Amino acid sequence: MVRLRAIGSLLFLSIGLCSAQISPGDLSEPHKDLEGIGNCTQCHTMGKALSNDNCLKCHTEIESRITAKKGYHAGVRSKQCVECHKEHHGRNFRLFRLDTATFDHAQTGYRLEGKHAAAKCADCHQKGKITAKDIAAFSDSRKERTKLGLNTACLSCHTDEHRGQLNRECTQCHTMNGWKPASKFSHASARFPLEGAHGPLACTQCHKKEAGEGTPTRYVRLEFASCSACHADPHKGKFKQECAQCHTSRSWHTVKPSVFDHASTQFPLRGKHALLKCEQCHPKDPRTRNPSGDVGFHITKFKECTNCHGDAHAKQFAGRKDGGTCSACHTEQGFAVTTFSAADHRSTRFPLMGAHNAVPCVKCHQEGKVSAKSTRQFHWQGELKCTECHADIHRGQFTGRMTNGCETCHTTDAWDALRFSHASTKFPLNGKHAAVACVKCHALKDGVPQYTGMKSACSDCHTDIHAGQFATQQGTECTKCHTEQGWKSLVFDHNTQAKFALTGKHENVRCEKCHTAAMINNIRTIKYTPMEAACIDCHPAQ
Repeated sequence: MVRLRAIGSLLFLSIGLCSAQISPGDLSEPHKDLEGIGNCTQCHTMGKALSNDNCLKCHTEIESRITAKKGYHAGVRSKQCVECHKEHHGRNFRLFRLDTATFDHAQTGYRLEGKHAAAKCADCHQKGKITAKDIAAFSDSRKERTKLGLNTACLSCHTDEHRGQLNRECTQCHTMNGWKPASKFSHASARFPLEGAHGPLACTQCHKKEAGEGTPTRYVRLEFASCSACHADPHKGKFKQECAQCHTSRSWHTVKPSVFDHASTQFPLRGKHALLKCEQCHPKDPRTRNPSGDVGFHITKFKECTNCHGDAHAKQFAGRKDGGTCSACHTEQGFAVTTFSAADHRSTRFPLMGAHNAVPCVKCHQEGKVSAKSTRQFHWQGELKCTECHADIHRGQFTGRMTNGCETCHTTDAWDALRFSHASTKFPLNGKHAAVACVKCHALKDGVPQYTGMKSACSDCHTDIHAGQFATQQGTECTKCHTEQGWKSLVFDHNTQAKFALTGKHENVRCEKCHTAAMINNIRTIKYTPMEAACIDCHPAQ
C-alpha cells in the first residue's frame, strides 16, 4: 500500500514537471479555456508545426471569409496564423496588434482612396456596424471588437442625400475625392441634355431644394417637355406656337434657320458673326444707328470690315499693295485667328530665319510703340539692325569694324552658331593655340569678354622662362627657336644660329652638359647666352 502511494506521488510529480517543461507559458485571456496539457492537440499537431487548419476549426468566421475570398485574411492565406498572433505570453498579452501607421488597407480588398485615405480607423470601424452576412458566426461580444466585415457600399456609412431619388450606387456620379463636384455625372445621359445656353446654368436654377428642413434637392420628375415650364413667353401668346419652332437653346436671340436664313442676305453669318446677337447689328429701337451708321434692318455699309470695326492697327497697313484689307491676315473665326504665317513673313523686310521662327509674335510686335496705346507695332521705318531688338553684349567693341554687323560672326540659327573664323584675324590659331579655350585669351572686363585691342606677341601671354636672355629692342623673338606646335617643337639650328657650331664630337654632347642651371635676373633658369666658346672654358688643361 505504501509502495502504491509512493508510485502515485512520483507519477503525479513527473506529470507536473513534464507539463511545466512542455508549455512555454500561460495562454492569453481569449484562449484560457484551452490551458492544460490535455488540450495541446487542439492547436498543435503531434510532431508537426502549428496548423492554420486547427485555428480555423474554432475561428469559423475567419474561415468563411477566406473561403469567400474576402478581407485581409484571404490575401495573406499563405501565412501561418502564428506569424501575427503569438501565444503563451500570459493572460494579459494582446493577440491582435495593428500598426495603423503602416497598415496597407488595400490588402483587405478595399483600397482607401481620396477622402477615405485621410479618415481615421475609428471613423469607419465603429461598434454596431458589423452587418455582413459572411460574419454571422461572430458572437455579439466579438462583433463589438472586430474590425472585419464592414459593408463597402457607400450608403452603409453615408446618408443618402438624394433620399432614394437616384441610383444607390453613388460612384456612378461621385468619386472618393469628395461629394462635390459629381465629376462622373454627365447631363448628356439624362432625358434633358444641356445644350446651348442651358450648359452654363447652375444646377440650382432648375433643381430646387424642396420645402422643409433637411429635405433633398429635387432631381427627378421635373417638367421639361415645354419651354414654358421654365420660361415666360415674351411674345405674350401672339404666335401661339412652341418656342422651339423659331428659337434654339443656343440663346433666345438665335433664330432657327428654318424661319430666317441670314445666308439669303448679302452678308452670310460665318465664324464669330454667327454668334452675335441680332440686336448687336440690328438694334431693337429702329431709330438707333448700328455700328456701320445705318438705321433699321436694312444695312448698306457692310463690305469692308472697317464699316463696323475700328482699325485695331492704327492705319499701319494703309497704303499697302493689298490695300491693307483685314482679310489679308484675319478671318471671321476671330480677330486673334490670323492666316499670316512665318512663310508670309518672308515677303516682309524681315524674313523669319533660324531661331526667329520660334519667337512668339508678341516678343517683337509689342504694344505702346505706336500712337494708339493698345495697338501693337507692325510697321517699322529705317534700317532693321540686330541691335534694334538685341542688346550689344560686346559693348561697342565691334562698332564700325564689321561690314555686316552682327552677322559677320553670328547667324540666326543660334547666338553661339558662329560663322566666325580666327584665320581672318591678325592672329590665326595654329598648333597648340587652336585647342586653347577662347576665355584663356579673351578675358572678362567688367563682365564682358574682350575681343578687340588684343596683343599678339608671345610674351603678352606667356612668361619668359629664359629670364630675358633673348630680349631685344623689338621684344623677345620666341619664334626663332619655338613653334606653335608645342614648346619643345624647336626650329633652332646650333650651327647657323649660334656662334658655336656643333661639329665632330660636339654633335653628340647633350644640351645640359653645356647649358646648365643658373640664376639670371633673380630667376633660376637655364643659361643660353652669353656662353664661353674657348676650349679651355669647358676642357681644363691636363
